[in-house]
Amino acid sequence: MLAIRADANARIGLGHAMRCFALAEGWRARGGEAVFFSGDVLPEQLAARLEQAGIGFRILEDAEAGQTVAAAVRDCDAVWLVADGPFADAGFVAAARAAAPVLLIDDAADRDTYPADLLLNQNVQANDASYAGRTAARVLAGPRYALIRSDLRQDLVEREISEAPKRILALVGGADPNGYLATLVEAGAAALVEAGIAGGQVDAVIGPANAWRPEALISGSVVYRVGVRDLGALIATADIVLSSAGSTVWELALHGTPMILGASVPVEEPVGAGMAAEGAALYLGRLAECPPERITAETVRLLQDAEERKKLSRAAAALVDGEGVERVIDAMLEIGGGGGAT
Repeated sequence: MLAIRADANARIGLGHAMRCFALAEGWRARGGEAVFFSGDVLPEQLAARLEQAGIGFRILEDAEAGQTVAAAVRDCDAVWLVADGPFADAGFVAAARAAAPVLLIDDAADRDTYPADLLLNQNVQANDASYAGRTAARVLAGPRYALIRSDLRQDLVEREISEAPKRILALVGGADPNGYLATLVEAGAAALVEAGIAGGQVDAVIGPANAWRPEALISGSVVYRVGVRDLGALIATADIVLSSAGSTVWELALHGTPMILGASVPVEEPVGAGMAAEGAALYLGRLAECPPERITAETVRLLQDAEERKKLSRAAAALVDGEGVERVIDAMLEIGGGGGAT
């Protein structure tokens, strides 16, 4: 049994839970069982995914206490605990680790100590040195360990860069507490006009934890998408993506998607900057400080430059190969022993 402690809501989005879901899928594919522990109900779309995948779910009282989670881990005889979220500080991990080895998923490398057994940071700026002197855990660092769910890893084909782009995809993950989606959408629609692209379209994904709705789901060149089940299809047909620099970046990279990124929260800033340094994205900086006119101008420039889109696509695709789930499970089994998931 694999136990997972993660949350998903309008405040923190779905990134923590969705990458854990990808890992749980992989664990079950190897014959194991998995259960999610959370401190509250999950967004309906995510809860449905868990049920359809045969992954258990329990709400725990005092779910941010390591001792509480340790007791739940013992109750289900889990052989590993995956902890992903701001609650998973050193005290939590140390207490939970009394029940089972802990895989801690981290993004910021900003804590004094990491008392885990396995430490994963799938972001482009991460490396072993990020955690030097602060953990005895084995460190899995970089996008080659990116946890991407199975439906986004299927039927991958090499992206063809069109000389006549028409589709822009705008998304900010599962939640949008600061209202950045509308800004990206308006900038994308304006870019289609300024670039003189007739018949262009902006597909805007409203995440499962985002309660906001526009006045109309279809308006001019903009189509708002609610309850999206096949994000891969939207990614595959997009010529450019305007996105926050959260965990969706690795899904976009896997598909070789030319992307323009902005940071919606501080932890996304090094991701956006790191992708730009790799030549794998254009980076706008903090979305809160980025004028809409700049987003539009950068989008127009990229729409009109097929060679730049090709370069971005190749660099992004080189970072992620879709095998991160398997690599992480292999590392867990090496530490935990045994020939397969249990």
